[in-house]
Amino acid sequence: MSRFIEAARWLDQEHQNKANFINFNNNFGLSKHEDAYEVQDALEEVWSWKGKLAGYKLALTSKPIQALFGVDKPMRGNIFSKTVLYGNKKVAIEDYVHLGVEFELAVEIGEDFGANCKELNVSDCISKVAAVYPAFELIDDRNADYSTVDLISATADNSWNRKNILGNSQTNFKHLDFGNNLVTKTVNENKEKSVTGAALGNPFNSVLWIANSISERGKELRKGQIIMTGSTFATYFPYKGDKIIYEVEGIGEISIEIE
Repeated sequence: MSRFIEAARWLDQEHQNKANFINFNNNFGLSKHEDAYEVQDALEEVWSWKGKLAGYKLALTSKPIQALFGVDKPMRGNIFSKTVLYGNKKVAIEDYVHLGVEFELAVEIGEDFGANCKELNVSDCISKVAAVYPAFELIDDRNADYSTVDLISATADNSWNRKNILGNSQTNFKHLDFGNNLVTKTVNENKEKSVTGAALGNPFNSVLWIANSISERGKELRKGQIIMTGSTFATYFPYKGDKIIYEVEGIGEISIEIE
């Protein structure tokens, strides 16, 4: 049994036990981020009950968050079909060790990117997208101590992705300026403003980053896949009773209630 499969099975047991996050990379000889992505690949089989691979999420898309972890690039995780939900939802906080909510633009790929995507720019990327959605990513950092987290371990732990909740799709979006498009986060009627460009300068940069990242491993973005492009606000760790609304101007809004 490879160390990557061993790590994936160990991770699965940790999740079943609702154990707090600990760095585990040294336990399995994971010394580089490529090793972390090998563990993610192994999790596709271990977590087959979550459905098939349905897309990818991008994390660490803002400079302040990268600085917090001492890195200069994002990390990605896999999205599974049964973790993609649609419409306003109620979220049970007890289902998570430590629930975090992120505020994102979800992107639905409209045509295969092809294996050679190094030369694509944002306009090329947008032309290959079928629809966009206001969305929440629900993460579970399992009470990680951010001052000591090893990102190889966090990446191997599927970059903490748990669920993805999408609002209504919008196909009329190509006229919008996604570097500066306004977004609004409302938590119990307390509002904050930001822009979609808070995620890697433009959420379609996130799509390109993922396309290039997976192409290095012989994969490509496929028609129908969902990409979570990174949060436009700091992660919010909710409390029972919270009502959270996220609006992307010109796209729509999505809401959740925390139970």
